[in-house]
Amino acid sequence: MAKPTDAKSKKKKKETPEERHRRIQEQAEALPYAITHLRGEGKWFRAGLVRFVWGPIVRLMNRLMNRQRYHGPQGAKLKQSEQMKRHLEQRRKAMEYIQGEMTRAQKKAQKRKGSR
Repeated sequence: MAKPTDAKSKKKKKETPEERHRRIQEQAEALPYAITHLRGEGKWFRAGLVRFVWGPIVRLMNRLMNRQRYHGPQGAKLKQSEQMKRHLEQRRKAMEYIQGEMTRAQKKAQKRKGSR
C-alpha cells in the first residue's frame, strides 16, 4: 500500500546559515511592529514576553551572527552587497504593489464609467 503524500510527510529542507541569518535579521527588524501588533490585539502578556524575553534573545543572536559573518574587510563587502540586494528587492516589491494598485484603480474607474 502506498504512503499518503500529504504536507506532513514531506521532509523539511534544512536552512543554510545565510538563510537563517537573513531570517534572524528580519525578525530583529520586525520586533517593534510585532509588539505594537500584539498590544493592539489586546495580547499584553505575549507582547511583554516578546519585548523582554524573546526580543533580547533575537537581537543577541543577530549580533553574534553579524560578528561571525561580517568579520574583516571581506565581510564588510559582503554586508554592503547583501544590504543593497535587500534594498533593491524591497523596491521591486513596492513597485509591483503600486502597479497592482494602479491597475485595480483603473479597472474600478472603467466599471464606474461603463455603468453610466
